[in-house]
Amino acid sequence: MSKKKATSEIPQRMEGELEDVQERQTITRDYYSSKPNTFDTMLGGYTQVHDPDIQESNQLIQTLIKQSNGKLGTSYCLELGCGIGRVTKSLLSRYFDHIDINDLLDDYCQQTRTLFDENGENDKIGKAFVGSIGDLQLENFPKYDMIWAQWVLGYLDGDDLVKLLRKLKLTLKKDGLIVIKDNSVANGHEPEFDPDDQYYVRTGEQFYDIAHRAGFTVIKDQRSKLKQVVRELLPIRIFVLAVK
Repeated sequence: MSKKKATSEIPQRMEGELEDVQERQTITRDYYSSKPNTFDTMLGGYTQVHDPDIQESNQLIQTLIKQSNGKLGTSYCLELGCGIGRVTKSLLSRYFDHIDINDLLDDYCQQTRTLFDENGENDKIGKAFVGSIGDLQLENFPKYDMIWAQWVLGYLDGDDLVKLLRKLKLTLKKDGLIVIKDNSVANGHEPEFDPDDQYYVRTGEQFYDIAHRAGFTVIKDQRSKLKQVVRELLPIRIFVLAVK
């Protein structure tokens, strides 16, 4: 896919954005800790989005596997921002033998693991990295066939997201991919910021800029159809990244 013109990341602090990273993490942690561990919380009250979301992502993975001509493996996946295992269980476990998970809240990681333990799939969930995605301490060797990041990368500012992607690049297998499914403002609109949970909503150009700065090529850019299910949702974009 052709490279889009690079744009600078959000140039100044946005309304409600805290400058200190640790303070932003505290607000995010408190926001989710105060809410029940349910699909309703994970989906911002729009539980009707779950099934079409999984169906859409399922079609995407099937397409990526088919287009890879056998090069995309299915041994190991890393999921960033696993929440309570909604995507882990309903989607990723269909394709990958082992899934390492991450979330800011330990309760979420434990609940995700329990989903599989109850069904006798104790070996499906591997490591659980509890903490901010910006603080991930990963082993620097090619392990993952896919890294899945859905509605989570907005918790980092642009520079920190570039650093994370560069770190993740070292953990991808030769033909491994990163899938980003996230809110994105509509074309021609300014980026947004949600002060309630300290989340950045970027433009498509900013996603491209960050990917290229981190050493990735955007091989797929797909507009999600979930907004057709719930009109109140922000536009959602799906980016698939491959190492340059």
